[in-house]
Amino acid sequence: MDLSNYFERIGYSGSGECTLATLQELHKLHPAAIPFENLTSFLAVDVSLIPGKVFTKLVDHGRGGYCFEHNLVFATVLKRLGFTVTEHAARVIWRSPNKTQMARTHMLLKVMVNNQAWIADVGFGGITMTAPLKLEKGIEQQSPHENFMITCENDEYTISAKLGNNWQSLYVFDLVQQYPVDFDMANFFVSSHPESLFRHNLMLGRPEAQGRHALLNRDYSYYSLEGEKTQRRISDSDELIDILTGEFGIQLEGSIDIQALRNKFEKLD
Repeated sequence: MDLSNYFERIGYSGSGECTLATLQELHKLHPAAIPFENLTSFLAVDVSLIPGKVFTKLVDHGRGGYCFEHNLVFATVLKRLGFTVTEHAARVIWRSPNKTQMARTHMLLKVMVNNQAWIADVGFGGITMTAPLKLEKGIEQQSPHENFMITCENDEYTISAKLGNNWQSLYVFDLVQQYPVDFDMANFFVSSHPESLFRHNLMLGRPEAQGRHALLNRDYSYYSLEGEKTQRRISDSDELIDILTGEFGIQLEGSIDIQALRNKFEKLD
């Protein structure tokens, strides 16, 4: 994994020092340059978590990915720079508040900087954080986009985002370290199980300086930092390809079966 390729991919020209400023800048640039997308699983192709393959897909081939892929690459980069990083698993409760019914199908990172723990997560779909969060309970933390808060009860943490005037819980997690085999199992379910949402729905997200791009099946939305939302219905696969390569900046040639994507998209309601 050539870090210079990664830095070029996300537009990073700073130092490689293990400082909070480095972590913050990488965390801001990564999701803006590498979108959240599930094109691979949407086309019923298994998603690999072999580090070299993930790096090639997201960095060299100009694609995006979902949480396991994003945070695997981000963790690898941070470790190569000298940061102490541990991987953790979460239950997503955004729009599914009953956590006991949700499996641990999300990946996040704990990063140590000067003996302070920070939570990093560059792969949470349409509301991916654009800054690391200090692992401190009950304080409102600013980011280039939304404000976030971490709360804790019985050693279980919840990350919430402030959307408008309301706090929305995103996921719950603990600080038990997870290992590649744990994520392999979760990834197999997310990418391959017949009932996985990622097999039947097209989902993308990418933040930029002035807002966020999001796509769910045929509905494309843009959320500005001022709170305005614009939405339109994608009429056909030609418009889809334009949005994928334009608003989301995805390189499709050579990394995906474009005709298969067109065919499956046309079958969406």
